[in-house]
Amino acid sequence: MDKIKEILLEGVKEKAFPGGQYCVVTKDEIKCGYVGYKSYEPLVKNNGEEIYDVASLTKVISTTTLIMNLIEQGKLSLDAKISDILPRFKHRDVVIYDLLIHSSGLPADIPKAATLKNREEVINKVYEFDLIYEKGEKVVYSDIGYILLGLIVEKLYGMPINEAAEKVIFSKLNMKDSSYRPDVLRAAPTEKREDDVYNGYLVGRVHDEKSFAMGGLAGHAGLFSTAKDIAKFIQSILKQEFVLKDETVKEMFKSRILKEGRYGLTNRSLGWDKPVDDIDKVIMHTGFTGCNMWIDLNINKGFVLLTNGVHPKRANNNVFPYRNRIREYLT
Repeated sequence: MDKIKEILLEGVKEKAFPGGQYCVVTKDEIKCGYVGYKSYEPLVKNNGEEIYDVASLTKVISTTTLIMNLIEQGKLSLDAKISDILPRFKHRDVVIYDLLIHSSGLPADIPKAATLKNREEVINKVYEFDLIYEKGEKVVYSDIGYILLGLIVEKLYGMPINEAAEKVIFSKLNMKDSSYRPDVLRAAPTEKREDDVYNGYLVGRVHDEKSFAMGGLAGHAGLFSTAKDIAKFIQSILKQEFVLKDETVKEMFKSRILKEGRYGLTNRSLGWDKPVDDIDKVIMHTGFTGCNMWIDLNINKGFVLLTNGVHPKRANNNVFPYRNRIREYLT
């Protein structure tokens, strides 16, 4: 823990990110710490109780888990066609599996997302897109795909995604600080947004522009949490006490596609990212705000780091080399 703190304090000193929380997780214990600052303007030190916008960790903690729970219940299958559930979706051959492994043919993102003003605008844009490559041909990490998965979650559970996540995941794992509607007083501010939709620091309101337009309730981003809460999520998997069946968890660890992606060869499982050389032992994910988590069954250990690296502006976020050093140190 001292070495991790030392690495992160270097990053804080260099203003690579304001500060953050971290936890190292095994079956038997959770060890956590925090460093740095909650905000720069005004300068406020962290106290370990901050709640962070975890950005795309939403995809795996909430949305993927909820989708796999629907599959366990027999309400959905990996080969279910998206258009059979969401009739406005025009691509008949795209199935749940394709969205989970980010190889559906859909683009990565919605252009000019900062101009989107409401949920309807986002959904209309999502349904307009043509496929830009043959499905399964490569990996294109897609927020659009996970927005669709979020809509499927809401339709099949019959409730907003935040309520489904609370019912199926957070309440069962005692994740009391995890929600899509965080305590604003505890929330670490992210970027200072300056556009026609919003002007000012985002505090307790989701950083991602598409999710923001959707009221923070989306499949790709919108969750707020603490490192301690996500550590509980990780530990439940290590202890085989997760909200999904053990055989389902094993399926989530398996490599599903190894293809070229934006940054070279990319290995994906159901929802999760993986090291290129791993088959079935490691899952990991990152979040744009400066967060990351991983679970490594080779060493029966997990790790989570939450930061607001995009504060005050996303160009200042340089957390990446520090979290890479931590991964190397722990493994």
